[in-house]
Amino acid sequence: MDAESTGILLAAGAIVAVIGALGGVARRKAPLAWHAHVPWDGLAFLGVAGVLLAAVHLYTLLRTA
Repeated sequence: MDAESTGILLAAGAIVAVIGALGGVARRKAPLAWHAHVPWDGLAFLGVAGVLLAAVHLYTLLRTA
């Protein structure tokens, strides 16, 4: 992976993490709505994991450059 694809993964992970967090808040406000059945916690976890992976990879890329 190069720096461009790492940046894309970092941005996508941050967006997914924010969407997952906002979905969790919406689920608590309206527990019987359609969006309460979406696994928001899992989406937030995947977003944070993507951000962590991209941050470590970006650090490695910058350290070797």
